[in-house]
Amino acid sequence: MTSTGRVLLSATMLRPEEKLLLGALRGEGLTATPLLMEDLAEVVAGRTDPPGLALIRNLSHRDAISVSCRLEHAGITTLNRASTIETCNDKGLQALLFARHGIPHPHTRHAFSYDQVRAIVAELGMPAVVKPVSGSWGRGVTKLADAACLEAWAAGRESVDAAGKLFPVIVQEYIDKPGHDLRVVVVGSTPVVAIQRVSDDWRTNTHLGAEVRRVDITPEMEKLCVRIVDVLGPGFYGVDLVEDRTTGDLLVLEVNANPEFARSSAQHGVNVAGHLASFVAGQLTAAAV
Repeated sequence: MTSTGRVLLSATMLRPEEKLLLGALRGEGLTATPLLMEDLAEVVAGRTDPPGLALIRNLSHRDAISVSCRLEHAGITTLNRASTIETCNDKGLQALLFARHGIPHPHTRHAFSYDQVRAIVAELGMPAVVKPVSGSWGRGVTKLADAACLEAWAAGRESVDAAGKLFPVIVQEYIDKPGHDLRVVVVGSTPVVAIQRVSDDWRTNTHLGAEVRRVDITPEMEKLCVRIVDVLGPGFYGVDLVEDRTTGDLLVLEVNANPEFARSSAQHGVNVAGHLASFVAGQLTAAAV
């Protein structure tokens, strides 16, 4: 088989998602091989057969960007691209990008000090939400319901980061959502499935126990996803949307460049790995023409 039919799956470990992807890629007639960090040196040195494409699935944001950058500089196409991964791994960069392109998004400000957080919260009003620019699974995301919450957040963070090295953070308006948010999985340029993540908690991450319910992809969801792809380029994304209960508006909350799907696929029945493998096979066929 030529290199155009060879796919590397860069991963920190083989989770259920990566095992499903390896099976789906091989089902498309491709040679799919895991790429762990210790394997990267041989690949970028050109000591292995060059792949037609590398799928980037590293858990660490830093590793994902590092691997994709090195592979791209070695002349290997990556999915997602390094520049896209960098943007998706930084909620602040996403907010700037959404604002520049007119993509509806909760009002968001960068803060580079504790006093700036206090000033922005005073401007936005309470409740407000403060988030680290990088992170997954709802870690570090805090709802500032009142002045006491704000000072408790600042005191706790300052106790481990007195020098302020963990700035910037983003401060965001709080969106009163109707007990759920939405995750739309995009493969290439196409939304393939949408789910509600339902929870009594104001954070609706599945890692925090949210229930998954499949819903139809509405024209409004599709339109927002198209706008995201227009800006970031075709790829593999988990697009998080939130409905404002007060206005009924649908907003883009963030875009994940390494979405998990094994647990939710088992519930909603859509073969996300199969869709992605089919897209990869199509990309490789087009590149070979």
